[in-house]
Amino acid sequence: MNLGAVVKKEFIQIRRDPLILFMLVFFPTILLLFFGYVLSFDVRNVRLGVLDEDATDPSRAFVQMLTSGESFRLETVFSSRGEIDTALDDGSVLVALVIPRGFSETLEQGGTAAVQGLIDGSDGRKAGIAQGYLQAYTTAFSQRMIGEWAVRTGKRVVVPVTPEGRIWYNPELKSTLYLIAGLIVFIFMITGTISTSLSVVRERERGTMEQLLVSPLNAGTVIVGKTLPYLGISAVSTVIILIAGRFAFGVTIKGSIPLLALASLLFLLAALGQGILISTVTSSQQVAYFVAALSSILPALLLSDFVFPISGMPRVIQAVTFVVPARYFVHLLRGIMMRGAGFGAGFGDLAALAIFSGFTLLAAAARLKKTRLV
Repeated sequence: MNLGAVVKKEFIQIRRDPLILFMLVFFPTILLLFFGYVLSFDVRNVRLGVLDEDATDPSRAFVQMLTSGESFRLETVFSSRGEIDTALDDGSVLVALVIPRGFSETLEQGGTAAVQGLIDGSDGRKAGIAQGYLQAYTTAFSQRMIGEWAVRTGKRVVVPVTPEGRIWYNPELKSTLYLIAGLIVFIFMITGTISTSLSVVRERERGTMEQLLVSPLNAGTVIVGKTLPYLGISAVSTVIILIAGRFAFGVTIKGSIPLLALASLLFLLAALGQGILISTVTSSQQVAYFVAALSSILPALLLSDFVFPISGMPRVIQAVTFVVPARYFVHLLRGIMMRGAGFGAGFGDLAALAIFSGFTLLAAAARLKKTRLV
C-alpha cells in the first residue's frame, strides 16, 4: 500500500511537470531522428579538382570513372599547378588529382602510369576515406586497362591473388545503422539519469521532504516507488524509439526481442538508480542536473564505443571504460539489432548491467537512509 502511494505521488508530480513528461516520452524520439539524419560518418561527394595534362580519351575516361558515383564530385578543372595550391589552401577541394603527360601512351605500351593525388589532411577522417576511394577507383581502372591491353595484344593476363570479400550485417556500410544503437544508449542516459536526478532534490525545494521524513516508509520503498514511474514511461519511450528507427532508418531487430527487453530493463534501472543516487547527494536541481549530465552524457558519448572506438584508446582509458554501463549496452544493442545475437552471446554484458543496476539502486537506498528518510 505504501509503495502504491509513492508511485501514485510520483506520477502526479510528473504529470504536473510537462517538461519532464516531454523529456521522457517525446524528446528521445526527436533526438533519435535529429542525430540519425545529421550524425553520419559516411563521406560522399568529395570535392575533386583535376589537372589533366594529358588531355586524352584514357585520361578523361579515368576522371569520368572517378566522378560516376557518389564518392567524388568534380568541383573544378585546373589549368596550372599553381591553381592546385590555391584550391587546397582555401578548402575549395579536398582532393587534387594530377594526370601527367604521357598517361595514355604509357597505358598503350602496357606500362605503369603514375597519377598524383594531393589530399587535404586537415580533417584526418575525411582524408583517409578519400584516399581509400581514390585507391579503389584507381585499382578498378587499372584492371580495366589491363583487360583491354590483353585483348589488344592477344596476351593472357593472370592476376595471382583476387580478393572476394563479403560484408555481413551491414553490406551497404551505412554508418547510420551502426550509430543508432549508440544513439539509443545516449538518449537513455539523458532521459533516465537526468530526469530522476531531480526527483529527491525537487522534494526538498518544494517542501514535501518533511512528509517523507515523518512517513513510515523505508528507503527501499522510496527508491522503488520513485523508480517505477520513470521505468514505465521509459519503456513506452523505448518502443516509440524503435518504431521511429524502423520507419525512419530501416533499423530492424534481427536478434532476440526478450534479450533486448531484458538488456533495456537492466540498463534503465542502472541509469535511474544513478539519477536517484545523484539526487540524494546534491542540494539543488541545478547542481543535480550538472552532476547527472557530467556523469552520464560524457561517458556515454566518449567511453562507450558509440563514436570513438575503445580499441584505439590508451590502455588506461580502456580500463576506465569497464566501469561505464553504456559500454555493455552499446555492445548488446549492436549485437541484437545488427548481428542477430542471442542470450549466449550477450550473457557477459547482461551480467555487467545487472551488477551496475544493483549497485546504483542499493547505493541510492543506503544514501537515503543516511539522509534520515527512514
